[in-house]
Parts: sequence; structure tokens; C-alpha cells
Amino acid sequence: MRYWKRQYKIRFPDLDLEYNNFDDEKDSLHISFEVVKDVSDKSNKTKLKIINLSEESIRKIEKADTKVEIYAGYKELGGAMHIFSGTVISCKSKDTLKDVETELELSDGQVALRDTVVSMNFAPGTDARNIVSRLAAEMGLPITFGKDVTFESYPDGYSCVGAARNALTEVCNANGLTWSIQNGIISVILSGGTSVDSGIVFSPSSGLIGSPERIVESRAKEDKETPKRSRTQQAKKEKPEKKAGWKIRALLTPSLNAGDAVKVESRLISGWFRVESIKHGGDSVSGDWTSEIELIEYQGG
Repeated sequence: MRYWKRQYKIRFPDLDLEYNNFDDEKDSLHISFEVVKDVSDKSNKTKLKIINLSEESIRKIEKADTKVEIYAGYKELGGAMHIFSGTVISCKSKDTLKDVETELELSDGQVALRDTVVSMNFAPGTDARNIVSRLAAEMGLPITFGKDVTFESYPDGYSCVGAARNALTEVCNANGLTWSIQNGIISVILSGGTSVDSGIVFSPSSGLIGSPERIVESRAKEDKETPKRSRTQQAKKEKPEKKAGWKIRALLTPSLNAGDAVKVESRLISGWFRVESIKHGGDSVSGDWTSEIELIEYQGG
């Protein structure tokens, strides 16, 4: 089945502004976006272009740290779904003589990553799960834990002073885990693991476009050795130095995030994979409305 009706919604919740193309009888703004997500502890970034906003609206939204939510999808597949939440880090507008183009650069979790500084002391025997939960609370973000995530305790206690993000990385690394922010939520997963037990299936009849492309992914740097990491290696749950992977292209899949598990069924490959990175791209009038996904082989599912 082909899907034709592209739908979007752009919300600025603190400004009580919303733009969408739900009403076929009403002229709507032309928008385009590129949402890039991965499983690192760096902020996911997005570029959003809106054509012919009013001067008054531009003045409102161009301020740094303005909250933005993007929803996109196909009318035939449930309509516009949440694809990104973040804040404005830059705003540029230009007059092309034909249109006024406003381009926003957005960041997911930017304020929490940039501004949260902590000074904490935890008693001997504190479980690391409690520590990361406290750090998430200080950052003002909800937290989720992926499949097979477990934590060790700190027999001598734990102290941290400085950026909350650094402490979160330190505790997660010590427990064989990685964390990232996906749509304003901290996602903690096993290194090389996934956020859920099962997920979306891509096939020629369910969104897959063209054929998968073979890639090889290498770890950029060696992680520190820890007892927890040794156990995950022995259990073959952590990715090795190099691991086979694939790049696929699919119909826009707004609910898909980095770290999710997906299944691919095609002539070349069939099996479960972890989403290592994803680029959702779309234009409400023409061009792409797709997701480009880099996958790493995964033994779950």
C-alpha cells in the first residue's frame, strides 16, 4: 500500500503556538526537517525550516531555549506522531524574494546537559540505579531502563561534583551501560543492548525502501575495563571492536529512536538489529518523507 498524505504538527508549548496541515481546506505552512539521533551521550540535533512565518511569530520563537515539539507521519498510518522534542539553539530567517525562510537548529536535552551542576554524596552500599535516578531528577528529565540493565552497589559510597552529565556517564560506564536523551527522556541501556525487547518490522511490504546497504561499524575508543563490562563481554552482550551492520531506508517512522530493536526481512538479510543511529527527514510539499537507519546486528528479539 502506498501512503500519500503527509501530516505534520509543530508546537511551541510555552508560546501557545501550533502549526499543522491537518485541514485540507485551509492553507498550511510549508515545512521541512532533518532529525538526527544516536545512542551517544551528546545531544541529538534537528534542523527545522518553516516557510512564511509571520514577523510576529519569528520574533517569539527565535529566542534561545524556546521549547519545540515536532510531530510527523502519514494520515493513513495514524497521522502525525511525536518525532522530536528540544529547544532552539539558533534561528536564522532570510527573504528569498519569493518566500521568507526561517531555519531553526534544535537540541534535545540541551538545557539539562548544559546547566545541571550537582554536588552529591551517597552512603556506602548505595545501588547505582539510585544514583542515576537522582542525577536524572536533578536534570529535570524522566528516565527509562532498557532490556537486561542491572546495577552494582558502591561499597564505599559515591561522590560527585560538577556537571551531572559527567557523573551519569561515569556511573553508567562503570556498570557496562550507555545513556542518551531521546525526546527529552534519558534512556539507559546495556552497552550494545537495546531499549526494548522487540520492535518494528521492516520489509518490502511494511515500509522498507530499496535494498539494505552493508556497513561495518567500529568502536571509536576503548572503554575502561570494569567487572560489569567483563561480564557483559562474556555474555556476548557487548559489541566487539568491529561488528557487521546495515543501512536501510524506510517510510518515515517517527516512533523509532536510537537504541531500539528492529527486525528486517528482505532478500539480503533477515534478523534482529539495534538502531545505532537514525535520520528522519521530511518536506511537507515534495521530496523525502523517510527514515534512514544504521543498524548493528543484535542477538535479541
